[in-house]
Amino acid sequence: MAICGIAVNSGSRPVDQPTIDAMLSALAIEGTWFRQQTAEPEVGFGTVTPQESGRIWKSEQMIVACDADVSNQEELRGSLRTSTNDSSLPCILGQLYLERGPDFLRLLRGVFSIAIWDRRLKSAFLAVDRFGVKPLSYSVSSSEIIFASHARGVLASHRVAKEVDPQSIVAYLNYTAVPAPLSAYKGIQKLPPASCLLWQDGTVRLTRYWDLEYTEDKRSSEKVLARELLERMEQAVYQNSYDMPTSDLGCFLSGGTDSSSVVGLLTQIKKSPINTFSIGFTEDRFNELAYAHIANKHFGSVHAESRVGPDDAFRILPKIVDLFDEPYANSSVIPTYYCQMLAVEKGRKVMLAGDGGDELFGGNEHYRTDGIYQFYQRIPRALRAGLIDPLVSLIPATAPGVGKVRRYVQSSNTSNPDRYSRWMMLQYFPPENILGAGMPFRNGHGDLLAIARAHYRSAKADSELNRLMYLDVKMVLGDCDLPKVVRASELAGVTVRFPFLDHPLAEFSGRIPSALKLKWLEKRYLFKKATQNLLPKAILQKKKHGFGLPMSTWLKTDPKIRGLAEDVLRDPRSCQRGYVRQDFIQYLFSSMDRDNTSFYGDVLYSFLMLELWYRKHVESHL
Repeated sequence: MAICGIAVNSGSRPVDQPTIDAMLSALAIEGTWFRQQTAEPEVGFGTVTPQESGRIWKSEQMIVACDADVSNQEELRGSLRTSTNDSSLPCILGQLYLERGPDFLRLLRGVFSIAIWDRRLKSAFLAVDRFGVKPLSYSVSSSEIIFASHARGVLASHRVAKEVDPQSIVAYLNYTAVPAPLSAYKGIQKLPPASCLLWQDGTVRLTRYWDLEYTEDKRSSEKVLARELLERMEQAVYQNSYDMPTSDLGCFLSGGTDSSSVVGLLTQIKKSPINTFSIGFTEDRFNELAYAHIANKHFGSVHAESRVGPDDAFRILPKIVDLFDEPYANSSVIPTYYCQMLAVEKGRKVMLAGDGGDELFGGNEHYRTDGIYQFYQRIPRALRAGLIDPLVSLIPATAPGVGKVRRYVQSSNTSNPDRYSRWMMLQYFPPENILGAGMPFRNGHGDLLAIARAHYRSAKADSELNRLMYLDVKMVLGDCDLPKVVRASELAGVTVRFPFLDHPLAEFSGRIPSALKLKWLEKRYLFKKATQNLLPKAILQKKKHGFGLPMSTWLKTDPKIRGLAEDVLRDPRSCQRGYVRQDFIQYLFSSMDRDNTSFYGDVLYSFLMLELWYRKHVESHL
């Protein structure tokens, strides 16, 4: 589902119905999607949904449009100070806005994007949920604001020129996705998660209405916190499933702790077997299906799985490129899509996913890696600076064995988020070796990590671990992983819910002491304590994998995918864009062929998706 709209000042170019209709056409995944719209000279709103459902509400005071999956709708209706016979969600949201103003957003439990036109004040109000599951892009000027769930909807209004933003292209190469608030296009921005925007008389006020805070409850015992964590997890799973019969529900099952916990808790809540879905690969070394089988057997789920090979990836790649109107290089969207299609084939309408668990409870490997680097910082500074650092600097970086000591000390002495980001493309390789002559940041003018640095510094946290987790919530989860799951679900035709992003549970995660998230380098320590009687021992002890994809292997060995990369990236059209240096592309191909890791193939995939995006969304629509 998607929403869009335009609001203008009095006397400006009026809004018309064909323009709203064009925006909706650009946003619809299928031409058969149901459209609803309203257009007046000063405002026009539209919604497009797979099934017929009213998502626009009008009154003498306002117009409301929403794309929302709110789990406490009846509670919200009961909290209204004035009674209404209209029980639709847009009406409830509009009444709450009238009664409480923007503060009503704090009452909502679930995911949403909301647009409100206030006829009294002639103002437009936009808001997105706490984690940005339901996104909004917008463009503002002194005379109007144009918004849509995705940038393609804004561009379809033909009130904003389509012009690629080179700064966003550089950010994409560094982060594998264009991070908020940037978009791939000049003049268009993304509304950050947990934010609302008020546009009035040509001016904009952007406000954050919620944020994760890391208060670290160090008084409660480990046992008490573990018990409360499990209780809150169960509440979150219930909140995301109580309105759905088991016959309509399904769960992703990678065999990891997050997806397995959701399956286990849902099984207890529904008191019946749950439908679970997994994806494996034709390359056995990438398969984690054995752990999914362990969870399936343990919980007695009704399990379905399939394997994805290079032919499957090649076949779906054009749809993936079309789906994202910005360059996007997370290849795991491919198995995610196939897993959702498997669920649709089995008649599931809603899928529960375990996304967010790593970022909230300490499950990412780089938290442990950073913990190792922090050991060195506990040595007294005088000893480090006066003796150890000078001695270590004398060791050649390439010296067998002991060269690792020098690299460890150098990394340890590098502050975050630079240390955290050292494997990003434009941190690992000199930007001047990659970027074309006219690209920003090429010569070190500007901060390539400005967005990551802003998140890191704004975290309301005392510990280094929590700052890194906050950064991951914003960038790994918000900019990369959630769009992967949500956009793929729209293409597959299924709704996905994220129990771990239920905000009371997320807020509780901030109370967990960092020493209980990563304890003696054991990741997710308290989470594992909380689920020790829920999950099989083998799953509690497994290493993280998830729905990874052997794309780098296929780029090297599969004739179709390798041929596509060769044809696209060595095409003169690609070379002449000026975004990247062609000699670096050649270097990646040759390095990938010599190397046994996935590193160079993953980097090459970023350039392939950049060029495919440009051809589909920019070049073909000029």
